[in-house]
Amino acid sequence: MENQVGTKSEMDLEINQLDLEQSRNEHFFALPNGISKWIAINILKGKEEKNIFIVYVMIDILLTTVPLAIALYALDGRVPDFFTSFLGLFYVLFNLFIHARSFILAFHYSTHTPIFNRKWNFLKHINTSILCNLFGMPLWTYYAHHIAMHHCENNVIPHDVSSTMPYQRDSKLEHLKYMLRYVFLIWFELPYHLIQQKRYKVATRCLVGTLIFFISIYYLFQLRPIATLFVFILPTTILSFALMEGNWKQHIFVDPDDPENIYKSTYTCINTSTNSLNFNDGYHIEHHENPGIPWHCLPKYFQSRIANYAEQDGFIFTNIGSGQVGRLVLNGQLEQLADRYLNVGQKIRTKEELVEEFKRRLQPIDPSRETEADFV
Repeated sequence: MENQVGTKSEMDLEINQLDLEQSRNEHFFALPNGISKWIAINILKGKEEKNIFIVYVMIDILLTTVPLAIALYALDGRVPDFFTSFLGLFYVLFNLFIHARSFILAFHYSTHTPIFNRKWNFLKHINTSILCNLFGMPLWTYYAHHIAMHHCENNVIPHDVSSTMPYQRDSKLEHLKYMLRYVFLIWFELPYHLIQQKRYKVATRCLVGTLIFFISIYYLFQLRPIATLFVFILPTTILSFALMEGNWKQHIFVDPDDPENIYKSTYTCINTSTNSLNFNDGYHIEHHENPGIPWHCLPKYFQSRIANYAEQDGFIFTNIGSGQVGRLVLNGQLEQLADRYLNVGQKIRTKEELVEEFKRRLQPIDPSRETEADFV
C-alpha cells in the first residue's frame, strides 16, 4: 500500500479544528460591543448571534461603498472627467477587493436563512433590493437563480441552466465558454426555466427586477455616464464572471455515473483560512445537503456527517479553498491537489489512482445518456 494518499488513520485527528475555532474575517470593521449586543438581542432572529458578522458586512458597505457611489454621481459632470474616472477606478477596486466576496456570501446565507426577527425583517430589503445592485446582481434575481433554480436542481441539467455537467471541467476554453454563456444568456434562460417549471411568481419578480435594473442603468448613463460605468456597468460585468467562476470551481468534480448525488457533484474544503473569509463556504456538500443550516454550524454539521463521505466516496480537501482547487485543476496540477485530499474512510487509492478518479469526474456528462440506474 505504498504511495497512498489521505489514509484512514487521519480520522483520529481533529479534522476541522481550525474551522471550529478561527476568528471571523469577512467584515472590514466591526461595531462597538454595546451596539453589537443590542443588535443581537433586539434585531437578530432567535439565538443566531453569530449573524452579527453578516450585519457588519452590510453596515460596512452602507458606510463606505454607498457614500462613494453617491459621491461619484455628485461629482460626474461637475469636476474634470479625469478626476471622476480616477475616483471611479478607486471605487471599483475598493468594492471588488474589500467587499465583494464578503457581501456575496453574506447575501447568500441570509437568503437561505433569514437573519432578522419578524419585527425587523424588512431590513432584508437592504440586501435584496438595494446593495445587491452594486455587486452584479439585479434586485430580486438572486433568489430566483440560486434558490429557485440552482438548489432545486442541484447542478443537474437541463433545468439548472448554470450546471457545469456538460463541460470538460479542466479545460480553460470550456471554462470561458461557461462564463460567457452566463454573462450573455442568463437574463433570458433563467426566467424561461422558471416559467417551464411553473414558478410564475418567481419568474415575474425576476423579470421585473432585471428590467428595472437595466432600464435604470440606461437612464442613469444618459445623465452621468462615468459614474454609471464605474458604479454599475463594470461591477456587473466583472462580478458576473466571478459568480460563475465560483460556481464552476465548486461543481468542478461531478461523478458521471452518479451526477445527482450531492456527495459526488461537489466537494468540501476544511482547515483553510478562506473559510474565515467566506462564511464557511468551503462546506459545499453540507450546504447542498441541508441549505437551511446556518453558516456557523457547518463545521459541526460536517463532523456529524463524516460517515456519509466514506459511504458515498465524497471528496474532502484540507488546507485549501475551492478557488485554489479550481486553479489547480485548470492548470493541470492534479498531483498537487491529490496531496490535499483527506480520506476519512473512502476507498483507499494510490496517488495515481486518485488523480485518475479526479480526471473521471472532470469529464463532460451527456444529459441524454442512460445509466444502469435507469433500468433498476
